[in-house]
Amino acid sequence: MTRNDKICDIIIKGKLVNLRSTVPSDVADYERWNNPSLRVWQFDGPWYDDNLDGIIKQRRNWLAGNRKPPCGFLEIETVDNVHIGWVVVYGKADDPHLTEIGIDIVEDIYWGKGAGTEALYLWITYLFRERRLHRIGFSTWSGNRAVLAVGRKLGFMEECRIRDGCEVNGVFYDRIKMGILREEWDRQNAD
Repeated sequence: MTRNDKICDIIIKGKLVNLRSTVPSDVADYERWNNPSLRVWQFDGPWYDDNLDGIIKQRRNWLAGNRKPPCGFLEIETVDNVHIGWVVVYGKADDPHLTEIGIDIVEDIYWGKGAGTEALYLWITYLFRERRLHRIGFSTWSGNRAVLAVGRKLGFMEECRIRDGCEVNGVFYDRIKMGILREEWDRQNAD
């Protein structure tokens, strides 16, 4: 990982994917991904508006503005430099105890091949190293089995289940909150 103390200019290298700072050419990918018919939007909170206009504006503002670390989001690219999605952290600086993460791999040809697992592993490791966090969590729904499996594989525990907490295509699903403590993360990744 490289880090410039003046701007958030980061690359975290993995075996399958890298996490890196946003570059201007990423905006075109976001504009292409701003399409409600893409498969990813059937799983990433399908009850939300899939419009990426806000994210596109945020990325443009970030590119033009002050980019001090720690980063609140990084792009996911394959090791051969194909931009496939992003990771994000949600939370407030004054309440680091309820920090949540998110991931979107929009290019579905990379699903089921370990890219998401590695991207989240790299992201969580970065966040625990760069921020004073005690716990990291994520929220999803019972219909998103792939994200639940990735969470379990990375050591997350189910902390909350809200029964029939969301309706997708006329069917009710549970909302699920998963979490991991820093000490649990450190213990399982101590090699």
